[in-house]
Amino acid sequence: MAKTSRDIRKILDRAEEYPPEMLAALANNPEMLEFVSGYPDQSGAESDPQLTAAERKEQYPLFLQWDQRWGYLPYGNSNIGMSGCGPTCLSMAVHALTGDDSVTPASMAQFSEEQGYYVEGTGTSWTLMTDGAAAFGLTGTELSLDEGIMKRELDAGHPIICAMGPGDFTTAGHFILICGYTDDGFQINDPNCKARSGRVWSYEDLSRQIRNLWSYQA
Repeated sequence: MAKTSRDIRKILDRAEEYPPEMLAALANNPEMLEFVSGYPDQSGAESDPQLTAAERKEQYPLFLQWDQRWGYLPYGNSNIGMSGCGPTCLSMAVHALTGDDSVTPASMAQFSEEQGYYVEGTGTSWTLMTDGAAAFGLTGTELSLDEGIMKRELDAGHPIICAMGPGDFTTAGHFILICGYTDDGFQINDPNCKARSGRVWSYEDLSRQIRNLWSYQA
């Protein structure tokens, strides 16, 4: 609680040092408090971010785009924390299918920008999810929006990345990773929110927000 109060006080005292869109994002997602508070000093940032031992052991670790290890690194006109949901999702898929621990949201964002998958004024191009994925040994296949097809892909061990429109996850555009399902719904990794990643989602709730989706295999 004391740490939270200090973070809030810092933001209030130094409000002019924060991009308006970052403060707006924090208002919509309080989980970002420590990341936003640390922005002026880049506290917690790493020049060469690495995965933790626990993350290396998990098949589907939740990588958060605003993790302070990499969130302040530049991506397009902003940084990974604000704009890096696409590279963050693809790095989770690469980790799950290849076990390559060197692929992080930081390295994927750098690859995406250097190879032209970041589009000025738009964000991450959907071609990162197919052509870009191939550079890491993955085959990304565009799927029809169908619950049965999605479950069959997941049964085969093929995670799914979804491009989301406005709704529960975003007011504009966002990417999430679907990594499994239960009788109650689909299990997701939302790179922008622990809470949304910690629950299951019905097909009905997801399908009305999905703009496109791809399954992956190595």
